[in-house]
Amino acid sequence: MSFCRWGYNTATKLDGQGRIEGQVRFRETEVGTGSGQIRDATIEVHTDQVTASGVFNDSALMSFEVKQAGWPSAAACKVTDTSSNPFTTTVGDWRDEYIAYGLVSARGTGRGVDDRATCVYQHNWKVTGGGRTTPWSDGPDSGIRFDSSKSLGSNFYDAGVVFDRAIPQFSYNTQEADTKGVANHIADALYRPESTYPTKAGKVIPGDIHAGLPPLHRNWANYDDAAAEVARKNRNAKDAACRGLNRPDDTHQCDEFPFASTQEGAGKGDGNFSVRYVPGAENEQAGRELGNWYGTDRILHSDAYMIYVHSGAG
Repeated sequence: MSFCRWGYNTATKLDGQGRIEGQVRFRETEVGTGSGQIRDATIEVHTDQVTASGVFNDSALMSFEVKQAGWPSAAACKVTDTSSNPFTTTVGDWRDEYIAYGLVSARGTGRGVDDRATCVYQHNWKVTGGGRTTPWSDGPDSGIRFDSSKSLGSNFYDAGVVFDRAIPQFSYNTQEADTKGVANHIADALYRPESTYPTKAGKVIPGDIHAGLPPLHRNWANYDDAAAEVARKNRNAKDAACRGLNRPDDTHQCDEFPFASTQEGAGKGDGNFSVRYVPGAENEQAGRELGNWYGTDRILHSDAYMIYVHSGAG
């Protein structure tokens, strides 16, 4: 898993009248890489486009500090792999500076079946020079989730990291021959729900947050008794709906959307779902692709995600 952002930061010293005595402005680029094997993330920071004004010049000292807060306890997230925190060097050195540090979470410091732990971290900056010192300049918060989940299958490691401030997206393509029937079904469900079966006035099927609709949430049947009950209800409601359709031949399977592995499936009881017979080989391949994506993006029980259907090449 990876994450990237950039922005302009300032460290400013004001006098007693609110006037600027000195200021350092710079661009900060942050790249985060999370492991898919252990509970470990690396954050790389690059600074450039540095300008100093007022009482500050290139010989002033600028300090960089990482602050972090772990959940469910402070022990759930630690800063590692840094020579010092804060790290201090001259403003001149920061004109093209690369630094890196780690954020780690030990197994057993999380909560629940998946041993989940989260970490909110923030970059802070301070400048000292010309007899003046700025207050710490607080950067925006970022977030990481650590897990030791068994829900992703034997092809994936039982520990890893994701950056949790964005909702992940999975997609199908109507031009991919091996999943075309499923992709067309999901496209109709998301974008033309009135055309789907079972019929329902005002049907709105979730999954497309770009259209302002709620996301889907994974349901892992083995998580607990409640999750097993959701899976059972999804299966029974889907099978009942499929009996109202004509099966073209024995090679076709009844596909459902939202997926059986979601909390928004047919068993939710609100009628906002669709079933359709599609070629069985395509249905099975689409299921494998979804399962593999759950693993590579570490989509755990109750995690939110969105769906998009492409209709062109690529």
